[in-house]
Amino acid sequence: MSRPRVLPRRRSLAAAVGAIALAATSLAACSSSDAGSGSSGSTSGGDALVLAIQQAPTSFDPSQVEPAAAGILWNSVYESLAYRDPVDGVVKPWAATGWKYSKDGLHLTVTLRDGLKFSDGNPVKASDVAATMNRNIETPGYIQTQITALKSVDAPDDKTVVLNFKYFDPKFLPLLGRELGTFTEASALKNPNIATDPLGSGPYTLDKAKTVPGSSYVLSRRDDYWDVASFPFKTVTVRLMNDPTASLNAFKAGEVNAVAITPEQEAAAKATSGAVITPTAATAIRTMLIIDKGGKIIPQFKDVRVRQALNYAIDRKGIADKLLLGFAKPTEQVFSTGGTVHDDALDDTYPYDPAKAKALLAEAGYPDGFSVQIPSTNVSTKLEPTLSQQLGAVGIKVQWVAIPDSQATTVLSSGKFPLSLKDSAFASDAYTAINFLGAGTNNPEKFTTPELTKLMDTLNSTVDPEAAKPTLAKINEYSVKEALEVPLYNPINLWATSQGVQFVDKAGTTSSVRQFGVAAK
Repeated sequence: MSRPRVLPRRRSLAAAVGAIALAATSLAACSSSDAGSGSSGSTSGGDALVLAIQQAPTSFDPSQVEPAAAGILWNSVYESLAYRDPVDGVVKPWAATGWKYSKDGLHLTVTLRDGLKFSDGNPVKASDVAATMNRNIETPGYIQTQITALKSVDAPDDKTVVLNFKYFDPKFLPLLGRELGTFTEASALKNPNIATDPLGSGPYTLDKAKTVPGSSYVLSRRDDYWDVASFPFKTVTVRLMNDPTASLNAFKAGEVNAVAITPEQEAAAKATSGAVITPTAATAIRTMLIIDKGGKIIPQFKDVRVRQALNYAIDRKGIADKLLLGFAKPTEQVFSTGGTVHDDALDDTYPYDPAKAKALLAEAGYPDGFSVQIPSTNVSTKLEPTLSQQLGAVGIKVQWVAIPDSQATTVLSSGKFPLSLKDSAFASDAYTAINFLGAGTNNPEKFTTPELTKLMDTLNSTVDPEAAKPTLAKINEYSVKEALEVPLYNPINLWATSQGVQFVDKAGTTSSVRQFGVAAK
């Protein structure tokens, strides 16, 4: 098994990460791989990682885990069948040794690696994975919304898991390295306290004696874990701090050694003794979702000219350069630079042009504009004054409606708001297509057109990911020309680390302890 390397310690702000070409993650088949090779930046040394995040985990119940900063907790306690390598962004086996689709894409066979054990000492069996996944199919929650194509999961023997689909789902495979890929012991699924008392086979256990739910969570490394060398920290403490100022102060005081910071905080964090500031890859996207493309709430949004007006009305470059101090890449497409179909030329479709926006609104029959309500969450707060001013300048009057951050995802399907700001991490191009333009959570009204339906049908019947690329490129172009969303920018987030901790994620992966390693002193 290959061992992770120790990264050199950097003393200054790394240059902003540009577009990174990544291998496609929606693989039709994967051969055996060493999961330990994916934790570059780790070392067998190290002691404690103490970091601050803003949102508490909703639950440790495998059917209820969600993609958020708190993912560092559940995907440390639970193993996933796969993981997305923070160095190259490729989905690689973890608890599995490999997988293979049937020719028609209706069956996915996954082989488990030998020697897996739950933290209670019991061996991991395929029946445990199958039981967890079958429960996910039946249990309402975020995961259930992502696996509508999954019909059932079988375990023909202790090492083989067979996933059976109602229809081929081209976005499915990356989910094995995310929420769906987690599993627990079949008997633990009957535990009435499963939401707070997780039993996993991952590299860490939740130290309930030291954990204060809603305040701080402590993870203890399992010395008997099969790949312990890839997880250098003996303990991981996650502290909840909703206030970015409090998080920065905790970092400056040495109370935490890793914290996400805002661009405005970069100078203060950098001045902290021993601090290293590292930008993330610009692969995620912040979008103003046009939830109501069908015009059920606001009839105006059914008109492509109105949707185009929204795109012309927003000064993306100004937001990136002035409001975000350059730590963002303006974009007009939802397809990420982390994939293979992102087209730089499409980012010149809607230059900032308020006059053009006003003309389109007038042409569509709304010379005086109209009013719209948008939910106010931690995703939108910083942008609200600017967006209100820019949209208001063309006649679109915005009312921001405060909602709890915990409802930021569920509000999309509430039927109350025609627009909503949303952050979306990159998983794969196919995932992006379905999430935004198919049956995914970012398209809760399941809006489509005859042209889009034809393209999506082609995508959904193409098992070979290479053969699907031309279709994905056409979907990307169509979504931009039809202004089906209002993409804003690819954020470049900043992590401040100290005390021998290094942020090593170069691919913009989801929250995980794999994003951190021990820096050479």
